[in-house]
Amino acid sequence: MVKTKKLFKIAIVTLSIVTVSIIILAVWISRDDYVLKKLGNSVSAALNNRYGSSCSIAENDKYIFYVNRVKDSFPLVRIDKNSGEKKLLKIDIGDSDGSALFIYKNTLIYTESKDLGYSNRYYDIYSCDFDGKNKRLIKKKCNSPHMVIDDWLYVPNDKGALSRVSLINGKEQTVNNKICERFIGINKKDNNLYFDKDFRKIIAIKINNRRTKFFLKNQSANLSNKRWSGDAKNIFGILGVNEGELWLLGDNGHSLCSAKIADGKWKTKVIIGKAQGISFLLNSALEKNKVYYMNSDETTVYMYDINTGKSSEIYRTTNKNIKVLAVIGDNILISEWKKDDNHVNYYESVEDKAARHYYINNSGKVLYELD
Repeated sequence: MVKTKKLFKIAIVTLSIVTVSIIILAVWISRDDYVLKKLGNSVSAALNNRYGSSCSIAENDKYIFYVNRVKDSFPLVRIDKNSGEKKLLKIDIGDSDGSALFIYKNTLIYTESKDLGYSNRYYDIYSCDFDGKNKRLIKKKCNSPHMVIDDWLYVPNDKGALSRVSLINGKEQTVNNKICERFIGINKKDNNLYFDKDFRKIIAIKINNRRTKFFLKNQSANLSNKRWSGDAKNIFGILGVNEGELWLLGDNGHSLCSAKIADGKWKTKVIIGKAQGISFLLNSALEKNKVYYMNSDETTVYMYDINTGKSSEIYRTTNKNIKVLAVIGDNILISEWKKDDNHVNYYESVEDKAARHYYINNSGKVLYELD
């Protein structure tokens, strides 16, 4: 009987210690103060580079890196911004569908494709220095990565859910079990990563490094636009996040809209209506308080300034069509092609190797042809 009481007391003490330890651990995890900071590329460039574009791009203070996928060799080229010199670094970067590019400290991160057909395609992810040397494997046989954020490469796992790989030690962590198709930015108001699914649904993920370290899933929320109020209708396409405000495409891609939280609920507003005949879908980009888009006949690039609420023409062509591919800082990657009987749209011109690529600034000056 005495022995039983003693064992009971030991069990109570042990249980108390375990309970207190769990509470302390839970409090410690909940007080994680990690703030998402540095991106390895602009959001629009990362989206452009992943799939469906004819040219990938990344830029830092000294260099511009690009892969012109109209060329059969998929060459990775570096432009020295001081001298304008172009240097071929590598070939066979990515594939006809995409070539992810990110800058991480003094290295460039890129993909090599294992193209076994559209339904059986995967990538190996590598880094190299800015001269194309010192190649290092980051991850083999994976989907095209979303983004580099701080010291992490975020990449969808085999099921499309979010995982990340440390760029310091190579360890991989599962972030969340939600399917995240497109990274659309960081909401600095709540420090959440925003992703979309099917161009309509938005998933917000709160990154907690301490939860992830202990193999716990990060908290997430589905921001269903069906419960939003406001003017926007038939949302199809999400450009990204700017100062806590979402920028969306309404009327199935034919109007530019914004959404922000008012009284705890998302409320939408139409900025440029469908009456102007513009198709924003897959032909517009958000960057640094500005939205870049085309006019109705795809011959003129416009810039909408979010701060002033005004649009201005920045670039025009004659006898050619333009597609806005991506924006990094104040520079815009565009493709030009001539619409005729052989090239009804941009994708046909790419397939026929008739598209040309230019890097312009938001004053309309052509900086480089990316040949």
